[in-house]
Amino acid sequence: MKMKSKSMIGLVLGVGLCLTGCGSTAKEQTAGTSAVLVDVETAGKGSLVLSNQFVGTISPEKSVYIIPLAQGTVTETFFEVGDEVQAGDVLFKIDDSGAKLQLRQAQLTYNNTKNQADSALTTQQESANMQLDSGIAQIETQYVSAQASWKQAKDAYDKLDDAYDELDEAYDKVNEIWSQAKAAGLTSVSGGDVLIDQTYVDNLKKQRDEIKEQRDALGPQLNAAETAMENLGEMYEIAKKSKELSQGSGVEDTKKQLNTGLQLAGLGVDSAELALSYYQVTTPISGKVTGKNVEVNGMATSASPAYVIANDNTMNVTYNVSEAVKNTLTVGQNITVERNGVEYTGVITEVANAVNQATGLFQVKAAVQANGEQLPSGVSVKISSETYKAENDLIIPYDAVYYDNKGAYVYVVDNGTAVKTYVTTGIFNDEEIQILDGITEGTKIVTSWSPRLMDGVQITAHEAQEAK
Repeated sequence: MKMKSKSMIGLVLGVGLCLTGCGSTAKEQTAGTSAVLVDVETAGKGSLVLSNQFVGTISPEKSVYIIPLAQGTVTETFFEVGDEVQAGDVLFKIDDSGAKLQLRQAQLTYNNTKNQADSALTTQQESANMQLDSGIAQIETQYVSAQASWKQAKDAYDKLDDAYDELDEAYDKVNEIWSQAKAAGLTSVSGGDVLIDQTYVDNLKKQRDEIKEQRDALGPQLNAAETAMENLGEMYEIAKKSKELSQGSGVEDTKKQLNTGLQLAGLGVDSAELALSYYQVTTPISGKVTGKNVEVNGMATSASPAYVIANDNTMNVTYNVSEAVKNTLTVGQNITVERNGVEYTGVITEVANAVNQATGLFQVKAAVQANGEQLPSGVSVKISSETYKAENDLIIPYDAVYYDNKGAYVYVVDNGTAVKTYVTTGIFNDEEIQILDGITEGTKIVTSWSPRLMDGVQITAHEAQEAK
């Protein structure tokens, strides 16, 4: 059973006072002997963010492959091989006329949904159903589009994977022939239509390795496309369920359903804005352009890297996390790296999907804005990263929650009486805690401790806190 330290101390002091005949506390003497004087606060919504710390190892940053998340005709390029770039610089642009039309359509849909919601509050449930139908159709369209994007990325990945397998098999055969030829003292040997020598073997190995690099670089995009598809699928199911729940409801249900439709339309705008951002491709790190595979009026695709950026002034940090923490991290998320009291900023570039069998953990890699002199290769550093988040959820003071054998509970104020109410808790820090179930926004709860505080006791709210 969990017991807060300050509550235990208060209990001991309270018993001691009773044994010496001192009676109640100063607050309770003011309020009288029939009621307990307590602080009261109104439960409200807020945000709570937790950070975790890890130990990582520094290694040099070699290069980053820039693969566009959108495809189309390249309209502009801004850097050539050998140029220096800074993090955030626009490398090239893709024709975004179609994406702009989709964003405009989503914005019009949102405005139209909002206007209809404002005027439909006095109508019957059918009006709400019509709005939901529009939202469902929109989400369904986006879901189908996300499925197509994922399928395209999957096909590209599979083609590269097949090409790698073929080249790997061919390399093994040729390398075996060449090994036998060298053992026989030959400088070359006929391999059907080709002449096999050391140069031919080396070139075949290089082709195989290049295909492998392209395939591996496409992996993060495939994962992002799959995540987007799954999220839209969940949104689509939620939208359909919301329509089912609206049947036969009154004005209040109509309001709720219209609000759901408005939120769905807002998600459509957010999705369209995100899609539009993919048509302007930037570099996530500073460095030098070592490869460029796009030209104006040519096609940019997700099948191969458009740019390769090498960064001698940026170091990598690699660390391991549990599966639960891994699921809270995303590529592009900021982290802080500390060594010898100095902090450096970084951004997550890779989150492994497969567990390391040796450690049972998932590897995370991040790029750090520091050079090799500041963070030498091989040193250990402390990493701080935001993990668990609660946004727009019910957040109350941590000291208001108590625990017994049945679980967590709070004291709810009901007509001057303290009512012991069990709650389901989420994440917490030293000051605040997330409440998932048991009380709702606007519930008045007791936030101070007293040895006389128990279920059913009469209470008097402290005037300084009662207005909260």
